[in-house]
Amino acid sequence: MAVLGDVIGGFDVVGESEADARGRVALGRAGARPGRRYQVRMDPDGVIVLVPVVSIPEREMVVWDHPEIAEQVRAGVADAEAGRVVDLGDFTQYLDHQE
Repeated sequence: MAVLGDVIGGFDVVGESEADARGRVALGRAGARPGRRYQVRMDPDGVIVLVPVVSIPEREMVVWDHPEIAEQVRAGVADAEAGRVVDLGDFTQYLDHQE
């Protein structure tokens, strides 16, 4: 059972940290993993919330912006996983440069 004050706005208090001279805060005790990216949100009271995010290449945004394309990609992956594929041969002749 949480003690009054242990939960702030639905979040459990998992530790306390102090910003260093460069404004960095250690988050290891809070469960942050090395290499993970976070979106940083701040409310008017200065409360900071870190939301785990995954960055994707800009050229892949078309899939996120168009659900019908995302469904085609999912269907293609499902077909490949099920072995429903057709070998169309070697396309290296169409490369601009040979490797």
